Amino acid sequence: MKLVYVLSLFVVLSTACSVEPEPIHYGEDNCVHCQMTIMDHRYGTEIVTDKGKVYKFDSIECLVEFLQGRKDGKENFSLVLFTPFDQPDKLVDAGTSHVLHSRKLPSPMGMYLSAFETESTARQFQGQYGGKLYDWEALNSNFKILRVNGPSE
Repeated sequence: MKLVYVLSLFVVLSTACSVEPEPIHYGEDNCVHCQMTIMDHRYGTEIVTDKGKVYKFDSIECLVEFLQGRKDGKENFSLVLFTPFDQPDKLVDAGTSHVLHSRKLPSPMGMYLSAFETESTARQFQGQYGGKLYDWEALNSNFKILRVNGPSE
């Protein structure tokens, strides 16, 4: 009996801190930054801490604002994930994604940011909708300027 208890406790503890994304429950989950219900399957984003805590967002702009406001070092973020605009409900690494800033693709919080898993797909959408492409580093560096200046053509 003790062995069953010990094994059960081990299973609970080992899965409690797993660093894995969770599915976003559209229409149910709220954005931790703006508190709005996450609705659009093309824009959900997520952060997972090194302890396995999941933060869900309704847009890229809410995720970036959250991260830029949380530079206190109290949490380490293991996964930063975007939903590619052309692949709803899929989560991909923000660090390798490409973000299109175009006034022809309005995002939930009005900053006109749409993520794409590959640069070639992002360039196809840029050809169709205009705008400017950013990788993760450039998006973070230019975020405040983008917020003030509005969307690209």
